[in-house]
Amino acid sequence: MIFDFIEIKTVYTILHLFGIAIGAGGVFFSDLVFFKSIKDGKLSSTEFGFMELGSKMVWAGLAVLVISGALLFSLDPDKYLASSKFLAKITIVAVIIANGIFLHLKYIPKFKKAVREGEMQIGEYIKSNPLLLVSGVVSAVSWSSAIILGAFRGIPYSYWMILDVYVGVVLFGTVFVLLFKRRIL
Repeated sequence: MIFDFIEIKTVYTILHLFGIAIGAGGVFFSDLVFFKSIKDGKLSSTEFGFMELGSKMVWAGLAVLVISGALLFSLDPDKYLASSKFLAKITIVAVIIANGIFLHLKYIPKFKKAVREGEMQIGEYIKSNPLLLVSGVVSAVSWSSAIILGAFRGIPYSYWMILDVYVGVVLFGTVFVLLFKRRIL
């Protein structure tokens, strides 16, 4: 057959890469739109529309990642369960999902309502809701960490050591954003 040279693992890996491109692209696109809206102090309906589009990309990318990740896992579960890198990535992806759910339950409905009523004064809203900035740090660090971990063939560190570094970067980013939030905004 014409496609006999393609291994199933390659197909699953390609799907996984598309999931990363779509999901991470959505995250970084939404973040750029969000920071643009902070710069002028208002979240317009157009900006919010772009953020919603980015959000849909993130969830679609995550769905592809989870499905392709499960398919890759099914090829050699023992190998993956013995991999500290894999376990750390799974933990970080769980954080990405939990953070996304938190963001969509707590903040997106408020943004949607405020935008419907007129342009939202986003700068003032963020100043009174620092968890929104923390959620942004968690998102950016988590997606970046998952991509970086995925790029390495193997990592000679334990699961806990990898997570310690990850949590350290999240904490550093959180402290930085909260200390410099006035300059950032």
